[in-house]
Amino acid sequence: MTGLPALYDYSKKAPYHKTQWVTDFLHNRRVKKVLGVKESAVFRNCSHVVKVALYEDNMKSVKYMVELLVKRSKVLLYQGQFDLWDGVYSTEAWVKTLQWEEIGNFLSADRKVWQVNGDELSGYVQKWGSLSHVVISRAGHLVPADQPLNSQAMIEGWILETGLFSNVQSWIP
Repeated sequence: MTGLPALYDYSKKAPYHKTQWVTDFLHNRRVKKVLGVKESAVFRNCSHVVKVALYEDNMKSVKYMVELLVKRSKVLLYQGQFDLWDGVYSTEAWVKTLQWEEIGNFLSADRKVWQVNGDELSGYVQKWGSLSHVVISRAGHLVPADQPLNSQAMIEGWILETGLFSNVQSWIP
């Protein structure tokens, strides 16, 4: 309906083809052996059988799971700037409704400019306590395919709690 090739990235003029390397990798005989997969198995990016099996789970909210997790563990939410599928605005809208005692502090926390290599904008980070939300610049739905270096830096920073992901607020699970 949009006239776009995909909802994954509204800046793209053609469909995503960055996932072909995953398909090639998973079809490699040695990789199948290491993974313990039958050599006859065929990987498909989009399987009709899987789609049918998971159909009942489609479009069901898991917000209640995030509410539970954010009280017990660290949570990282991230979206690519150009993602229409799970975009920034829709995520920000449901995050505002979280039943979490720290949501007011999170919503009041500054959204900070995030840079991985000095000059270039990598995105924005908003963090309070156990919740981090990252918007990755120049990326669509497939953030690691669009911005691999920034994706790695985000995951490492979040896990190691460095840079903008450092835990400046006291947080005890």
